[in-house]
Amino acid sequence: MTHPIEYLSRVTDFLDLLIRVYGDYLFMGFAYLCLFLLAWIFLRRRKRPVHDFPVMILPLDTGRRREPEPQPSLFETHSDL
Repeated sequence: MTHPIEYLSRVTDFLDLLIRVYGDYLFMGFAYLCLFLLAWIFLRRRKRPVHDFPVMILPLDTGRRREPEPQPSLFETHSDL
């Protein structure tokens, strides 16, 4: 009985060989397939019309406004120099 990792090793070796030999063709094929799929999704006729539904945006509790704390200066100015 062989270990299951050996079956996985055979599959990954086959996929590596497939990509190494036909990788360019696979890439172009999947690119055209994606373009076709996107065009089909955006241009298909819908069975039901798309209905707009009302949306109400409620403001979150912002709390009371505070005065910003003064930023410390990076350089101290001395008048005796």
